[in-house]
Amino acid sequence: MKQIIGVDIGGSHISAGLLDNQSLNILDEKVSRFPVDSHGSKEEILNAWTECIKSLGLTEDTCLGIAMPAPFNYEEGISLILDQGKYRSLYELNLKEELSPLLAIPVGNIKFINDAAAFLQGEAFVAGWSKSERLMGVTLGTGLGGSYKFGEMAEDGAFWSVPFKGGIAEDLISTSFFVKWAKATHGLDVDGLKTLLSYSELRPATLNVLKEFGQNLAALMLMQMEGKAIGKVVIGGNMVKAADLFLPEVKKVLQDHSSNPEIFISKLGEKAAMIGAASLFEGN
Repeated sequence: MKQIIGVDIGGSHISAGLLDNQSLNILDEKVSRFPVDSHGSKEEILNAWTECIKSLGLTEDTCLGIAMPAPFNYEEGISLILDQGKYRSLYELNLKEELSPLLAIPVGNIKFINDAAAFLQGEAFVAGWSKSERLMGVTLGTGLGGSYKFGEMAEDGAFWSVPFKGGIAEDLISTSFFVKWAKATHGLDVDGLKTLLSYSELRPATLNVLKEFGQNLAALMLMQMEGKAIGKVVIGGNMVKAADLFLPEVKKVLQDHSSNPEIFISKLGEKAAMIGAASLFEGN
């Protein structure tokens, strides 16, 4: 039986998981996670990736699906990341050809997919949704991700860079929105929403800002759904842990605009992108 591994490349880590051929899921005990210095040399980065992937035990015909942030030539496997503050040393490298000898698997057994698209692909794959479903995915964390799925494969929607309220969407719909608010309003240095919510004396003000965040998210969703007949929206990323504090506002704004897609909170978490990447080989 074919061994398929799904990989998710983050800004500071790599996660790899072995797809279970029976359940089409990735079991907790089949996940490996290693830190990566994305500012390191080509050798340092590829060695960390290789060590993580090899720790799952490879065969000579292992298939590897890799979820990778943009910009990237996914078909050829060539990194175009240059000014994103990470993985600069991989610029214009063919990563299929780099990884093949390191992992002792054929170049043809390595495929790449956009990380935001992989998230939605994984969620749809595990949920068993039909190819005819019109889906949108949103990931909320240190950055903002977005994707669509209108058939076999999900694709990146590049939500982060959408012009929005005088800036770009990521300014107002990511962790940085709360970090900047805490600094500007209360002189606090926080690393994210979880830390902010731990200040009990600021909780009422934080809940108000979360309401504003929900309104911004809903406004972006309305923009990105326009004319696309989206039936289901899946929301993931670290910030969904606080979804009960902003999702009611999102739903209210959508309903006020007569927009009523089914909204799902990711159940797969970090595994979604790994499963989405692994699913590139399902049925092959």
